[in-house]
Amino acid sequence: MPYEVASRAVEHFFPNFKRTLTRTVTIPRTQTITSQAGGTPGAIPKPYISFEAVVGRNSEFEALTHEQLEELGGVEYRGLTALLWIVGGYHIGTQLIAFIVIAPYMTMKRWHADFVPPMLHRSVAPAWFALFQVVSAYTNTGMSLEDTSMVPFQRAYPMIVFLIFLILAGNTAFPIFLRLTIWTISKIVPRRSRVYETLRFLLDHPRRCFIYLFPSHQTWFLFSVVFLLNLTDWFFFLVLDIGNPVIEAIPVGVRVLLGVLQATAVRAAGFGTVALSALAPAVKVLYVIMMYISVYPIAMSVRSTNVYEERSMGIFRDDESFNEDSFTPSGNRATIWGRYLAMHARKQLSFDMWWLGLALFLVCIVERGNLEKEQNFGWFTIFTILFELVSAYGTVGLSLGVPYANYSLSGALSPLSKLIVCAVMLRGRHRGLPVAIDRAVILPFEFRDATDAAEDGTGDGAEGDAPANGSAYQEKSPQELHRRTWRSGSADSRHSMRRSRIYGTDGIV
Repeated sequence: MPYEVASRAVEHFFPNFKRTLTRTVTIPRTQTITSQAGGTPGAIPKPYISFEAVVGRNSEFEALTHEQLEELGGVEYRGLTALLWIVGGYHIGTQLIAFIVIAPYMTMKRWHADFVPPMLHRSVAPAWFALFQVVSAYTNTGMSLEDTSMVPFQRAYPMIVFLIFLILAGNTAFPIFLRLTIWTISKIVPRRSRVYETLRFLLDHPRRCFIYLFPSHQTWFLFSVVFLLNLTDWFFFLVLDIGNPVIEAIPVGVRVLLGVLQATAVRAAGFGTVALSALAPAVKVLYVIMMYISVYPIAMSVRSTNVYEERSMGIFRDDESFNEDSFTPSGNRATIWGRYLAMHARKQLSFDMWWLGLALFLVCIVERGNLEKEQNFGWFTIFTILFELVSAYGTVGLSLGVPYANYSLSGALSPLSKLIVCAVMLRGRHRGLPVAIDRAVILPFEFRDATDAAEDGTGDGAEGDAPANGSAYQEKSPQELHRRTWRSGSADSRHSMRRSRIYGTDGIV
């Protein structure tokens, strides 16, 4: 396999780097943490607990008493409250800062001609265009009020830079930027404050509170993968198009910057900095591959960091064709982790192929007339249809377009083919959709009670006949839920507890 060859080459030429990377992207099977007051020699002091605990893989606290579970639940609840403000501020602040920079810049006179006919069908306000572009980049929809996307703005450097940032911050690198934000805030707040305790818990055990917040080792791995994929796209965009008159007409400095934007946009945002139909054939094939694997880095990170594991990962329901019990761990931690992710990737690949293969087969049947027209041979081919379908399945939005108008290839398809593309987009948007709520939103004692009930045969578990919302308390009365309490540590003394009550309708905060 290519990755095995690359791994052996890195190990041979850079042995120290290989060992450092292995320690970074893997974590110990167990570690002991304790309160700031101290405990067993070798235990790691933490500010957010008042007891000593053994923490296993994916922040799984082992052998806790009910009182300790209640205290841990209190810390998790404070973590959820903090995330409510941090994530909300992150979403609003990121887009607001970009809009404040882009909007005044796009109102400059040099760009006025790009917002009025004949460049557009009707005039568009520059400020409205800036807002639309910012939201589109951050949400990775790839839509633009400009028919030719980013082609007219190849020298709008402030907008290009901020769009690159928005694309990464809103999708492919969202867990990275979110963890960086929390880490930065933790360095600013006082170390003895309750906020610092909460932020340290989020950094140490992120997947107990949020699906898209990963531990340090997994975040570094995600950063490495995202950087490598973007570097690959950028490098081949520049190298494989050497001699291409369309690309060579762009100055080298501008071409380098446009390559960065195109590299970040190809797997999610769908902005086009040049006419994609003019790119080298190998670049188009590379873009098909990148659009197809767009969801994999984050999806694999979510799978590998799920906290509350049962017989399956706890996020995706098990089935007869895929049983993780058959996975036999052998070798060192890095090898086991790599094989485990490869197993999930193979399952995802085999599942995706059916949808894309069937959609391509049906579209080719419907579009037989267009495919056989001699005048369409240059732009209406099986590859251009495949490019359109993969872009739809990856919810990217890129298209090779048509030669006679400024719209995507989908505009030249028949109504039935357009419906097939819509179905592919919907399925691609929801691939890997959980059948139940992730365990990150269930409190520790609730999960333990649900598991014990399932093992004793006295209640519903998380598998089989579990309620659709994943809660073990669906049948509980409001009075019983009212009596559920947990403890949270005091900011003044970690050994004095106060009891607080949380109300809920189904046991989920």
